[in-house]
Amino acid sequence: MNSSRRSFIHRSAILGALGALHAAGFVNFPQASARDWNSEAFEADSLDEAINRLTGESVRDGAGIIRFVAPPIAENGAVVPVGVRVEDGEEIVSSIAILCEKNPRPLAAFYQLHPDAVPFIRTRIKMRETAPVLALVRTESGIYRAEHIVKVTKGGCGG
Repeated sequence: MNSSRRSFIHRSAILGALGALHAAGFVNFPQASARDWNSEAFEADSLDEAINRLTGESVRDGAGIIRFVAPPIAENGAVVPVGVRVEDGEEIVSSIAILCEKNPRPLAAFYQLHPDAVPFIRTRIKMRETAPVLALVRTESGIYRAEHIVKVTKGGCGG
């Protein structure tokens, strides 16, 4: 018998057994729910409104803690690569948000992290024009904020 065929049959049997255990109520799989979605923050029209809906508390300067991995100049605003890394390894990071000040909807991305996760995310965002990109990082000791200006040569949000 072919090893890939054997592996397929083995994995299918495991999935079938897990499905049967789940149907019988012995195993529960975690599910994402719509109540965890912060639609108010994503629908905010201004940067300050989005920050208030995300945090609801004071925000500290995180210049020494948060490091951006982003280009200084983006040729196309429709796809701007942005990464955020939290340098202070002692604190547990629970979430990272990326905001762009001059976009119609400032909140571009929001990530909730597992306590054991490495606090580093990388994504692509749309940018209307040259603007500061902000990162909000929630840790055990509070919320930190850092900025990085990205120059856009061709706008990606209709600009």
